[in-house]
Amino acid sequence: MIKTLSIALLFLAFLNTNPINATEEKHQVVNIIIKGNKITKSPIILRELTIKKGEFIGLNEIKQLIIESRNNLTNTNLFNFITIEHELNNNELTITIEIVERWYIWPYPILEISDRNFNVWWDEFKSSNYSDFSRLNYGVFLNIENFRGLNELLMIKFRKGFKEHYLFRYETPHINNNKTFGINTQIEFFRRRKTYFQTKENELQYFEENDTYTSKEMLLDLELLYRDNIKTRHKLKFNFHRSNVNAQIPLLNPNYLQNNDSTGSFYKISYQFINENRDNNTYPLEGHYLEFEISKYFELKSPINHYEINSHLEKHIKISDKLYSGTSLRTRTASSNQQVYFATQALGFDDYVRGYEFYVIDGEDYYLSKTAIKYVLINKRNLEIPYIKKKQFSKSHFSIYATVFSDLGYTSNNTNYNENSLANTLLWGRGCSIEYVTYYDKMLRIEFSINKLGEKGLFLHFSSPFGETNRK
Repeated sequence: MIKTLSIALLFLAFLNTNPINATEEKHQVVNIIIKGNKITKSPIILRELTIKKGEFIGLNEIKQLIIESRNNLTNTNLFNFITIEHELNNNELTITIEIVERWYIWPYPILEISDRNFNVWWDEFKSSNYSDFSRLNYGVFLNIENFRGLNELLMIKFRKGFKEHYLFRYETPHINNNKTFGINTQIEFFRRRKTYFQTKENELQYFEENDTYTSKEMLLDLELLYRDNIKTRHKLKFNFHRSNVNAQIPLLNPNYLQNNDSTGSFYKISYQFINENRDNNTYPLEGHYLEFEISKYFELKSPINHYEINSHLEKHIKISDKLYSGTSLRTRTASSNQQVYFATQALGFDDYVRGYEFYVIDGEDYYLSKTAIKYVLINKRNLEIPYIKKKQFSKSHFSIYATVFSDLGYTSNNTNYNENSLANTLLWGRGCSIEYVTYYDKMLRIEFSINKLGEKGLFLHFSSPFGETNRK
């Protein structure tokens, strides 16, 4: 019943419920004024507008177009505050956009947990009598957003600790004058002293040896982007993955690489389609989202040679001034039901059923449905922070929501399901939460949940309950 309702709500996302009155008097947009963009180039802002200079627009139309334009600018994640107003003078329209830019350069030290979520890390930390700090990561991270004022991203990471990570990434969403083509590149290196090599009783099993590195990984990514209109994006992705592990790991789990070797590698080609129609991609209250991706894996040293289809749908509805509903559905389907272990990550990592944060459920295929009802405790409230002169920080906002939720998940596992009771069975988690949302896409979720095993728990999360989505 819950699954059927979720899917029904999602399909409503693509119905047009806002017909335009064709007989309404039109007025010409003669000027678009932009204020506050000290760094961001004006064409980057104009690209996101559903209003164009020279167009003829009715007054009833303009209100909806302003809302859509504001949402588009919000979803660039470049601005803390956006105000769009219109003025009619002698049958001529002037649009004024005033923005408060974010701070774009973030050099900051890294001190973070290495586990899948805070509760898993805390459980391990508590079991060591609060003395084992080895599962922490530390380092430096340079993140330059809106590089050159062109919505480009430059990212450099140098991270040591439990899971070493070295990264370089560059994103440019526009490489042509029409701002329809872009390119993303990334190279990553990982090293681990403790490497999880199998899942048993729905928990990761780790291997370590004399404080040496037991696994190393290299990932290369190239993405070509095409944005034919404001709402839709197309991506053609090329990925290369190479993994080298301690010689004992394939012996402990022959399915880890399935090639009787300590080295595995493959490459993948994918096509991804995105349709973004949410009011805010970080914490949406209204709108819908569609993401579809088909991938083909190609064998190198790993016996991976299959197709994979991933989908992600969301629908968010305003019920009343203070009440909202949200529904999401994620699915993964693979053409092969026998895959190497490290390619079968399903639920418990980025995607999870709430209430099962301590568990990992592997599988080739899975679906995950999330439904939430949100009540506004404190609507978006702006505040001035005294003694701070920088506009990027002196003006902040926050909102607080009370939420009840219900999640359903199912993983199809054809390899090691006998050792993991949560695979090949319907998972249900439900509960309630308090969600604090503030500027710079930061949030805190305090959740109380119950799973079908009867286990209850209080969990902390720092990301959207519907998971991460593509932003560019």
